[in-house]
Amino acid sequence: MRPLIAALRYLRLRILISLIRLIVRFATPRLQPKPDAVLRVPSRDVGRTIRAHVYSSSPVGSTEAVGQVPRNVLINFCGSGFALPSFGADDLFCCEISQRTGHVVLDVEYRLGPENPFPAAIHDVEDVVRYVMSCPDTYDAAHISISGFSSGGTLALVAPMLFPVHTFRNVVAFYPSVSMANDPGERKAPVKGPDRGRAPLFWTRLFREGYLGDMDRRDPRISPLYADKMNLPRNVLIFTAEYDVSALEAEQFAKKAEEDARSSNSRVELRRMRECGHGFDKTKRNVAVRIEAYNAVAELLNHGLSD
Repeated sequence: MRPLIAALRYLRLRILISLIRLIVRFATPRLQPKPDAVLRVPSRDVGRTIRAHVYSSSPVGSTEAVGQVPRNVLINFCGSGFALPSFGADDLFCCEISQRTGHVVLDVEYRLGPENPFPAAIHDVEDVVRYVMSCPDTYDAAHISISGFSSGGTLALVAPMLFPVHTFRNVVAFYPSVSMANDPGERKAPVKGPDRGRAPLFWTRLFREGYLGDMDRRDPRISPLYADKMNLPRNVLIFTAEYDVSALEAEQFAKKAEEDARSSNSRVELRRMRECGHGFDKTKRNVAVRIEAYNAVAELLNHGLSD
């Protein structure tokens, strides 16, 4: 009986999430990323690879030849709700950051639920990081940074917990969801306002069910807020938005990270962006806020966080 119930549950999730994907596909502009190359990273699963868009521009005005020396690298994960195929949505960010910092940016396509539930996305993160570390002639292992947006930001905060301390030099998380332990309807934004970038509540609940199933939602690989040990990198930069219902939990995570940083030679910076909501950098309404945030990331990668 249990296998039948599980099969029916999966079928329900597959149908509903497929319908939502179809709605999003027709309601939003088609993504047209323009990476410099496409990389196929070996997966732990035999016969499977993980697709990554490669952005490898040198800084504007630089005469450095690409490929002659190991390059600093930023590994990025897009937002998806762990259900929506949004790979390529961070094209502007990846291109700009590569041009302004000289980093090779790898924008990674990770697996989604319900077809590939937790921990599939976590395994993809691990596999890509291990691949980068296995290529010392291409990537500088002392300068690996990681970034992400929304659910990708969650993955960026989880990644340091999966590897030895200071594997990463910098971690950047844009409006991450750091706790899935409670019903999303219980969350409140710091400031009441229009959060046009947030998915409807029904969608959020459905996406979580498709990604997590019956997993313990306090598992720190799901909800990094509950991690006992964060393995903080040298610099941690977290962006929240005052109209976003994920903001207060992310800010609680940042406060906890600041306390851990006192004993780990790390720096944590929290930036709450004003008059904007979830996904603020993906809309033309918030161009100035996006520029401010991307400037901060470029400054971090070039110089680190200031004291």
